[in-house]
Amino acid sequence: MSRTVMEWRVIPGAFFVALLLLSNRVVPAEAPVPLSAMDYIQIQQLVNRINFALDYCSSGGRDFADLFADDGRYVIDNGDGKPRIISGREQLMAMASGPACRATRNPPSPVILHTAESLVIEASPSGATETSYAIYPSFKGKSASEDIAGQIGLYHDEFVRTAGGWRIKARRHESSPAAGGKSPIGS
Repeated sequence: MSRTVMEWRVIPGAFFVALLLLSNRVVPAEAPVPLSAMDYIQIQQLVNRINFALDYCSSGGRDFADLFADDGRYVIDNGDGKPRIISGREQLMAMASGPACRATRNPPSPVILHTAESLVIEASPSGATETSYAIYPSFKGKSASEDIAGQIGLYHDEFVRTAGGWRIKARRHESSPAAGGKSPIGS
């Protein structure tokens, strides 16, 4: 076989291998847009407002639902592999105006029901994310629920900027986090 014929057989093979290598290259992820100091303040205030709106069931749960994007969701993850997903305005309002909130409708409450502490806010391609401790303190040995008094969990939040300002796209409440584990927001 002549050298020319051999080269023609090798060249298409080499071209095919090069094409495969190029087609499998990693596409860089979209870079997050940096957050301003005001963005950090507004996101922190949003996290503070969500806790008060849930604890005090204000406006029949509307104040709570208003803090979420139109397609927002709240995920309750008890670590049993069966997360409870509350999505959409109506479900979010019902969550915040349920029967457990009747005793706390008028602030201030003698018992702090829950709080988010030590927020870590980071820019993301879609807006921002936040992780914080979810703490359920008791007061003088009394609590709203014996099952959760003194419990420390995690909140994993995803925020988006809307025409009305920052809103919660998703909140994942991880009530029994694994030590050193990181929980994604989705599910």
